[in-house]
Amino acid sequence: MGQQQSYILGSLGLIPFIAIILLCVISPPDSKVYSLLIFIYIAYAAVISSFLAGIQWGLITSFADKIYYVLIPLSVSVMPPLISWVALLLVEGQRISLSLVLGSFLLISFHDYYLYQQLKITPLWFIRMRLILSIIVIILTSLLFIYAV
Repeated sequence: MGQQQSYILGSLGLIPFIAIILLCVISPPDSKVYSLLIFIYIAYAAVISSFLAGIQWGLITSFADKIYYVLIPLSVSVMPPLISWVALLLVEGQRISLSLVLGSFLLISFHDYYLYQQLKITPLWFIRMRLILSIIVIILTSLLFIYAV
């Protein structure tokens, strides 16, 4: 239940990532707008990172009675938003910020897989959706990192 809606809403969440990259392509790299676009990308990625980590937190706490030790999974689930928050603080270091965002999404993806494979607290369709969407964001962020700034 909710699979189709989750796929639709998850896919719609990719639109800002794609739109910002397209705007960066048509914007002169030396303009203030270009730097602003990259900051907006980082800010949106930080929001999404926090959202995804919140889902992990909710899954872990809802299955806490079935998980032997919840401290480590809970601790890992709060790291991506903290990493992304640091990325937001580095206003002048956009390349570093993009690499932190990239690391945040990689950590989220590995942790999602761990929650599915080891703790068995997510259904297969959910992990497939999350990994597909996260891989797309990782690719987009990598492209922005390579070609921007």
